Amino acid sequence: MRHHGITINGIGAVTGDLMPAADAIHAGHYSAQQAQRNRQESVAVAPECTGPELATYAGRQALHGFHCRLDLHLHATIHDPGLDFWSPNCFVADQLGLDTTMTLAVNGMSNSMVAGLELATHVLQGQPGHAALLTAGDTFHTPLFDRWQADPGITYGDAGAAILLGRDSRVGAVAELISTASCAQPQLEGLHRGNAGWYNGNTYRPPIQLRQRKAHWLATHDGPDALETVNATAVSAVVKQALYDAELELDDLSYLLCPHYGGPLTQRHCLAPLGIPEERSSAFLARRYGHMGACDHIVDLHHLLTRRLVTAGDHIALLGIGVGMTWTAAILRITN
Repeated sequence: MRHHGITINGIGAVTGDLMPAADAIHAGHYSAQQAQRNRQESVAVAPECTGPELATYAGRQALHGFHCRLDLHLHATIHDPGLDFWSPNCFVADQLGLDTTMTLAVNGMSNSMVAGLELATHVLQGQPGHAALLTAGDTFHTPLFDRWQADPGITYGDAGAAILLGRDSRVGAVAELISTASCAQPQLEGLHRGNAGWYNGNTYRPPIQLRQRKAHWLATHDGPDALETVNATAVSAVVKQALYDAELELDDLSYLLCPHYGGPLTQRHCLAPLGIPEERSSAFLARRYGHMGACDHIVDLHHLLTRRLVTAGDHIALLGIGVGMTWTAAILRITN
């Protein structure tokens, strides 16, 4: 879908301190072979924070200088917000002092922020001067989650991210949202469920073992090749549709910002289906921070903007992939 007059007027990103992979190897949490295969240099670790707190810090950055009413606040987390039976999105909205029509949690897993751009745009479309805030935050702490071993080919980092969208509000805009495209294959939800049993009110929550869940599902279905074929088709479909609506080609993209997988997974799941070389992707940031849930793309965009690695007129694609599965592509044009 082509969008008109939707701008990014603020962006924020906060990451944990970098823990070198060498330290994890020395402590026995990771292996040298895994680090070499995944090309993981470090991950972001914030041991004293929760995801909603990190999202709040990022939200303050994105809202700097903004004093108008928001039409919508969307908050995302893919893991443990720090407390059960609670509203982390309302916590973030309250901590930020938001004057908003509505605050909601969005659960597109790692695709939440990219898909959230599309959702928020539908709310803002046709409403000049209106705005929406998207926030995300996650931490991956033991014993519930082993950031180094829980998920094959992926290490997990702690971060918060936020992005402020405006409608016909170009003053101070850093980018324009040109187009988005999405698709879903919900029959793949079992990939991350496997044969895990329901909690059914049990107070004990065992450590999350995505490695075992995925292995069970793949063994009882058509194996990894079939899954990669579905993913490649979906990735190509959403990116090419978004580019078509934006009246652009793949070669017009300065960067593809994709989920922070390890090197082999990034190549197979994100780059190879599109034929985009790694040097035009966010793989270098994935090696630095690890997979930060729904925050990856906004942390990446913040990095490119603050380091001036992009300039006015550059085009960037955000490729979101969420377990379940969903895919969203968003095309941005840098304006400042």
